[in-house]
Amino acid sequence: MPASDLESLKTDEWRRMLDVNISGVLNTVAAVLPHMIARKSGHIVNMSSIAGRKVFQGLSVYCATKHAVAALSDGMRMELAPKHNIRVTCIQPGAMETELFEHVSDTGYRATMEGLRDQMKCISTGEVGETIAFALEAPAHVDLAEAFIMPSQQPW
Repeated sequence: MPASDLESLKTDEWRRMLDVNISGVLNTVAAVLPHMIARKSGHIVNMSSIAGRKVFQGLSVYCATKHAVAALSDGMRMELAPKHNIRVTCIQPGAMETELFEHVSDTGYRATMEGLRDQMKCISTGEVGETIAFALEAPAHVDLAEAFIMPSQQPW
């Protein structure tokens, strides 16, 4: 999640975000989908972000990649559930306790993001895991298509 203004032209960071956030999801889907289709069941959980629905200054490229994951997930759900009994869930967390802030090379944006930890208690990976478990445990005819999980104190 590198953050910087577009005019900084950090194209290497852009490519890495595209590779991880979009190509990574597509490559994973390509790896598991033939097996799920063969057994006529499965559940794919994709990780997007609140940035997949809201755009934040300095995160334009990151937001674009997370929008792509949300759109892909919805399309997958529509295509795969009726034909192959494969459910798709898109998890869209808000502020989390992760190492993502360490990848921000712009010092101004990094300080702002690290300041979030002082403003609210961020959600943990375990709390996101509980949300994923909830989606996976839903009855077979139910697809929790999207889940936003955010700190209760997060204003955006």
